[in-house]
Amino acid sequence: MTLFEKIQNSINEVSEAKKRVAYYILDNWLEAAFTTARKVSIEANVSESVVVRYSQDLGFTGFPELQKEIQKMAKNRLSLSFTTGKETEPNNVEGDFLEINDEIRNVYNSEIRNLNSIMYNNNLETFINFKNDILNANKILILARKNSYGPAEILNGHINEIFSKSILINGETIEALDYIRGLSEEDLVIFISIPSISKRMEDFSNYVKERNVKQIAITNNHFTNISKNAHTLLATYVDSLSFSNSHIGTIFIIDIINYLLTTQEGPTIFKNIEEMKLLNERFGLTKDNNL
Repeated sequence: MTLFEKIQNSINEVSEAKKRVAYYILDNWLEAAFTTARKVSIEANVSESVVVRYSQDLGFTGFPELQKEIQKMAKNRLSLSFTTGKETEPNNVEGDFLEINDEIRNVYNSEIRNLNSIMYNNNLETFINFKNDILNANKILILARKNSYGPAEILNGHINEIFSKSILINGETIEALDYIRGLSEEDLVIFISIPSISKRMEDFSNYVKERNVKQIAITNNHFTNISKNAHTLLATYVDSLSFSNSHIGTIFIIDIINYLLTTQEGPTIFKNIEEMKLLNERFGLTKDNNL
């Protein structure tokens, strides 16, 4: 189990003060790798002793040992210097190119592992249920934040190309709460939550459940309220060799959903695309190359 998984699994079992430490580390792990327990306590708005006790809850003797684990993770993510077994001379363009290719091959293999994990851990029925939830919804709200926002924009764009019934809102804003208040049981909320878990998004998920509004999710964590409250849950994988998380797997999931929608709603899609083409030409949003 990775450190992130340990932290995410602990969130529902610890006090509110310790949760603030957990969320701080998940959202700011690179800063936490090189700061002090006192600075973490200030940023999380808790006492320094809470930081120490939470580190012990995770199985470490204290924050310094936890920090060493975070630093190890940072080193692994930030390093792309792989041993190729070949010596390259300075200014040897061909050698440099081959070495870069070896590095890129490692990135490629990492992405393939993510895609394989998605195919292994999600069955076709789950994808179809996710697609049907979108089809049957009157209005759709997509909630995402930080790293999740880019893939969410792609999904929102695809849904609106077909149905014009989706809106994307940052899951950390009060605007999201205002919109949820206006939803009914015929509507749908889609949570995209990767890689860290937002307390506010979890609270929104609980509120959506209270209002009996259907919710579905794409996430890399099965132990959060977002996952537990989801009518349909698709598991994504975001492992990366760089400092950031990979979006390839999540976009792959969205592409499958888009394909399933396309195969079922083909005539509607082609009609809407043709209408959008005419509107774009009417309002000057596209230019005819023949003019």
